[in-house]
This record gives sequence, structure tokens and C-alpha cells, in this order.
Amino acid sequence: MSNSVLSCENLVKTYQDGSLHVEVIRQLNLNIQAGESVSISGSSGSGKSTLLHLLGGLDKADSGTVTLMGKSLSQLSPKAIGQWRNQHLGFVYQFHHLLPEFSALENVMMPLSIARKDEELARNTALEMLDKVGLKNRAEHRPSELSGGERQRAAIARALVMRPACVLADEPTGNLDKKNAANVLHILLELKNELQTALLVVTHDEDQLSYFDRSLKMDDGKLISL
Repeated sequence: MSNSVLSCENLVKTYQDGSLHVEVIRQLNLNIQAGESVSISGSSGSGKSTLLHLLGGLDKADSGTVTLMGKSLSQLSPKAIGQWRNQHLGFVYQFHHLLPEFSALENVMMPLSIARKDEELARNTALEMLDKVGLKNRAEHRPSELSGGERQRAAIARALVMRPACVLADEPTGNLDKKNAANVLHILLELKNELQTALLVVTHDEDQLSYFDRSLKMDDGKLISL
């Protein structure tokens, strides 16, 4: 029995650049297993972020399939993709994308609110996740009152609050100094193990690659093992 949580098969994505057709993703295949951590490295513009957007249902491939928890995203309506994504995927970006007018707690509660969870349950669940990332005492602070590392930890809490099958992280430490970057990566990997969530991370930092179960490199629109 397969433990696959997220996979793609023969994925193709082409962009128009003037009169040129640029094939960024070429017949790409990937299978992420439950609880595993995978890194993707590669040069700037090689298609790493594009791949994450395709896997997360944030963009459509020209051809090929993306399967999340047994369902092909191409067979779902946009609304159904959003609901399925909210239930099974978490996202962390280089920039935290916290809503500035809301507290850290309210930001972390957002996915639960979107899923129409009971407000008290959502609040308690979000507080528990903030505690796991060391921010329970900062729950009522707005993003502007948090440090860069704290904002990214809040973003991690938000990504994991629904206990998704997989977290997609696009350069999650790229905007942090070395100490905070190491701390954020440690928290991500620690929570991955605790919650048995798969983790797919795009990174430029080759020093981080040894921390992952598998390390892949984007090269000429395909993934190769390192």
C-alpha cells in the first residue's frame, strides 16, 4: 500500500517569453511519502517555485497530473481544490505573508476559520501550535511587533495548524540571518517528525541539504537526485 501524500506525473509547464516558448517544467515526476522531508535546490529561475505552485494547486500545468491525498487536482473545481488544499497542505514562504492588522493568534487561526471550525476550538488549537513554535507569550502581538524570526515561526504555526499531510516551503529561511535560519529549519523538521507531516522545501542553502531525507536538484526542467 502506497504512503504517497503528494505526487505529480509527467508535469509540463511552459511560459511565453516574447516569441519564445520556455519549457520550465519538462515531463517531471515526483512522489512525496508520508512523513518524509525532501529538499529541492537549483539555480535561480530553474523552476523550483513554479513546481511548488503546481503541486499546491496554485497554478495549472499545461499537461500532467498532480495528486494530493489520492485525488487528482485537475479533476476538481477551483473551489474544491481550495478546500482540499486547506485541509491537506500547508504553505511557508520566504516572506511570512501574515496579515498585518491581525495578531499572531488570529493569523494562525485563519486556516481553521476558513474550514469553519468552532471558534473556541480554533483558538485553543492555534495557541497550542504557537506554543510549539515558542510564541505562546507573543500570541496577541501583531506582525509589526514581532522580529523576523518570530514572524516566520508564526507562519510555520499557521501552515501546520490544520495538521496537513504535507507542507510546501519556498525558501522559508531565505530572508533570515544564519542563526534564525537554523532555528526555523530546526522547528520545521522537529514539527514534521512530531506531526508526521511530509515536508518539501525549496532552498538555495546547500548547508541545509544534509538535514533532509532526500535532496533533489532542479536541472533543465527535471529533478535529479543528489
